[in-house]
Amino acid sequence: MTLRLFSSLGNETREFKPLVPGEARIYVCGVTPYDVTHLGHAFSYVQFDALRRYLHAKGFAVRYVQNVTDIDDDMIMVSKREGGRPIAEIRDENDAIFRNDLDRLNVLRPTVYPRATDHIPQIIESTREIVAQGCGYEVDGDVFFEAGKFPGYGKLNGVTIAELAKRENPESKREWKKRGPLDFLLWQRTEPDEPRWDSPWGPGRPGWSIECTAMSTTHLGPQIDIHGGGRDLIFPHHENEIAQAECMTGLVPFTGYWMHNGMLQLEGVKMSKSLGNLVLARNLMSEVDPDHLRLYLLNHHYRTDADYHTYALPALGGMYERLSTAAQAATGSPPAGSALRRAFEDAMDNDLDTPAALALLDEAAQRVLNGTAADDEAAALRECLAILGFAFAGARGPATGHLEPGP
Repeated sequence: MTLRLFSSLGNETREFKPLVPGEARIYVCGVTPYDVTHLGHAFSYVQFDALRRYLHAKGFAVRYVQNVTDIDDDMIMVSKREGGRPIAEIRDENDAIFRNDLDRLNVLRPTVYPRATDHIPQIIESTREIVAQGCGYEVDGDVFFEAGKFPGYGKLNGVTIAELAKRENPESKREWKKRGPLDFLLWQRTEPDEPRWDSPWGPGRPGWSIECTAMSTTHLGPQIDIHGGGRDLIFPHHENEIAQAECMTGLVPFTGYWMHNGMLQLEGVKMSKSLGNLVLARNLMSEVDPDHLRLYLLNHHYRTDADYHTYALPALGGMYERLSTAAQAATGSPPAGSALRRAFEDAMDNDLDTPAALALLDEAAQRVLNGTAADDEAAALRECLAILGFAFAGARGPATGHLEPGP
């Protein structure tokens, strides 16, 4: 079976065929480090880490880029609220906590980890090109993307511009200047007391979506194979990314596969700071091993809306002990094409079905522990668990002392 992935663009599962055979270029939207990150973020990045590791196991050379949005409304708001505390200081503090959480979960470090503020020249050049191609316009220091000028606007969401205009839109700013309701800022004027950079349109700062377009094209080229992120980013952020990149480069599609993870909820309610119901990965890892938490996250399919309950981790205690004990008892290397490895790949090839793969591995662990496993099964079990990134199985990554960017 060949790897098949679900793409939100077209709402279909199809065989993974990268732009360049044997290579996989992946861009995953990173965090805005204005505050602490939570279990929902861990869910997303552990899932994409599993994708990255599996592609590598199948022989792909993977280049994985994950950005840091270190200039936006939230970063500025927190800076002002904290008496003008430097944004870079806020970013570095929260980013260090976030990266430490992912290191403990053995998430491979990105090939490139770009910050938006380090790409202002590229953002300005991208904005200039969009204006030159007829999809952007300037009004008194603000530069907007004109959604109506891009024929494919709405294709990621599968709806018309008129239908999208009825939705809540966090990028809907400075309405009095816009030509259309879905137009969004590429560059915006700022107040004198706010961060600002010189530009052809006057002092200002980037809009939200253009940051990711500039960083992805800078580090991965004008087209990429997989773009990942939470499902809450489909509109407007990812819809805007498509419009910007395809207008700017003239190449279609900007992304071959749009992969969106579900939202992690707490007992039926989406986690959010405003509701005060955040569950922090670092707090859970003070109660259980990081691999135990990784098991919980991968025991949900990446596209599901996982619902965290306080009993969730204890409920997986038996499975965790079986897998870790059996893997650590394994010796030697499995022969190529072992039955367990084939079954594991069949599950993973089906749109990265990690819950099905883990169920197969748990059955194998039980056989290893009760002495009924085939001769090569323990070694194959350890190999498959390492592909899923478990440190107890010897997977390369920060938790096992490998701090360099992963393959």
